[in-house]
Amino acid sequence: MTQNTGWSQGGNDGASDATRPLQSVNGRPIYQNSGYQQAGYQTSQNAYSQAYPQNGYGYRATAAATSPTPEKSKRYGGGVILTAAVLAALVGGGVGAGVGSFTASAGSSSSSSARGSVSSNISNSSTVTGVAETAKKALPSTVSIVASNGSTAAGGGSGVVLDKEGHVLTNNHVVVFSDREASVVEVRLNDGTVRTAKIVGRDEASDLAVLKIDPSGLNLQPITWGDSSKLVSGEVVVALGAPYSRTDTVTSGVVSNANRVQPADEKGQNYIPMVQTDAPINHGNSGGPLVNLKGELVGINAQGQASQDGGTADGMAFSITSNYAKRISSEIIASGKATHGYLGANVKNSPADTGSGSSKLISGGVEISSVTSGSPAAKADLRAGDIVVEADGHPITKSDELNGTVRAAAAGSNMTLKVKRGGTTKDITVTLGSANS
Repeated sequence: MTQNTGWSQGGNDGASDATRPLQSVNGRPIYQNSGYQQAGYQTSQNAYSQAYPQNGYGYRATAAATSPTPEKSKRYGGGVILTAAVLAALVGGGVGAGVGSFTASAGSSSSSSARGSVSSNISNSSTVTGVAETAKKALPSTVSIVASNGSTAAGGGSGVVLDKEGHVLTNNHVVVFSDREASVVEVRLNDGTVRTAKIVGRDEASDLAVLKIDPSGLNLQPITWGDSSKLVSGEVVVALGAPYSRTDTVTSGVVSNANRVQPADEKGQNYIPMVQTDAPINHGNSGGPLVNLKGELVGINAQGQASQDGGTADGMAFSITSNYAKRISSEIIASGKATHGYLGANVKNSPADTGSGSSKLISGGVEISSVTSGSPAAKADLRAGDIVVEADGHPITKSDELNGTVRAAAAGSNMTLKVKRGGTTKDITVTLGSANS
């Protein structure tokens, strides 16, 4: 297939994280016209407010110490969404995302303790009962986080207890204010205990951070890791956290798609694997757990999208896959930082084959436009004109998907690319370099 003149179907053509190391990606200044402010919720032409704009995407979900009043009283179905454009509002919002007790109702006003049995007044629906039992299991592993940069900026989100040693996983954006790391971070446990936390390490490229609290005298309840690769569309999932400072909140939905790729930050350069759900998630849910009905962690809530048509339909939520989060958090705990794959090839979207020519609207692969000398791509004999249609078994239809797959892989790992070259298709194995170096 050949690239139509002027054809471009979204994506991040020619400036991908498959191409560049992290320094040149993360080193880019935030767009001057982004309009993003940590507590101002202002909107400009090229960015969107943190409070879920009516006609666009929100990126940061970190809310101010006093929860803002939403522009409209809508239910939003997601932790915060980004786009390949200039995203602007992570779901880290509402101060103090926590855990403790929850109310489960289905046509009744009865409630039950997070540690107690499911109320007999609850609906007999097996799904509803399953959600309630799942919440009871996962809430003790969920925490709320409040952070400050030492001045007037304060916000928060949610987190997940990883181990008995006091490590807590959350989103990077929960503990960052205008590119400044929080100077004070406090964690509220499920039983109401509050502890000061230190930041073990942050990884902007994955929007993940690991905190640590002193475990002395605490009965920490680590979350159980699940396998996000086994999620299927339609599977019921449960999200926990503290939207708009309302701690111990439990919502549920289904997996809308288990294989999404979303930008990790408002710069729109780092793409990461996500699970798309319709479980309502709002500002303050950021960093909290998304679990399956076994109570296993399958995602870290990070992004959400409000309805864009002004209607009342729920938006979409996105959670960082647990398999990716597990690798990143393990590396941060071990060394204070995480690694990311690097390919070393400029890429652009390639139009899909319609059977009678090339599509003018839909991309069907990623064309390599140039290869960096000495890069992993060059060593694997990838060439300009090659079209990548699959990476490690994942279909690749646009540059974002290749970028996310490459960046999600560990430095030094092998990745098998299915490549169209001329009239043939072949598998090429690439040993990825390190995007950190």
